[in-house]
Amino acid sequence: MHRSEANQEQDSGLQQQYLTAPANITQNRAFGTYLRSALSMILNPAQVVKGALDRVPWPLCLSISGLAFTLFFLQTGLDMHRVGTASAGAAVGFTFLGTALGTIGVALVAALAWACSRPLGCERSLEWTVRAFCLAYTPTLIFCVVGLVINLAAGWNTAIAFGVTGVLWALYPVITIVREMTAEKLAASLLISTVCGALVLCGWALLGI
Repeated sequence: MHRSEANQEQDSGLQQQYLTAPANITQNRAFGTYLRSALSMILNPAQVVKGALDRVPWPLCLSISGLAFTLFFLQTGLDMHRVGTASAGAAVGFTFLGTALGTIGVALVAALAWACSRPLGCERSLEWTVRAFCLAYTPTLIFCVVGLVINLAAGWNTAIAFGVTGVLWALYPVITIVREMTAEKLAASLLISTVCGALVLCGWALLGI
């Protein structure tokens, strides 16, 4: 009798595994798609902008830019602490400013780009624009991760070499995004993208230095 009940419990467990396995596979495939879309922003942003962007959840996009600037500001704080211009507490506090700039700041810059693109034939929504701008900072995140490792391992100052470089690298996908929003108007796209990039760097300079 006990053996029969044990077999029933085992069969029930196997059935539950069979039912949950397809869901796990689907989740893994979806995460792989999101990851590929984010990485494609580095080398082929046009493909993401024209197709896969709508499938990337906005929390993931927002977390990419937020984490990128969090690590950027952390490196800024570490550099300043190393040369004696900031305390350890201030260095840690910079990370919160980076998170704010990478989320709220980037969203506001995206809203500005969207507003400037509306008279030029923009048919994309504000939500799409914010999602795209946040995802555009994928190269910044990669640069900042590498820079932080070098900062901690070798003791080098890396905020400018890796952080600023990462922000500048993000201009490439930003230009692609704005071109999509302005119906391929190159001159207007370059102007809007330059203003947006300058605002982000000015935000870093005002908050982090």
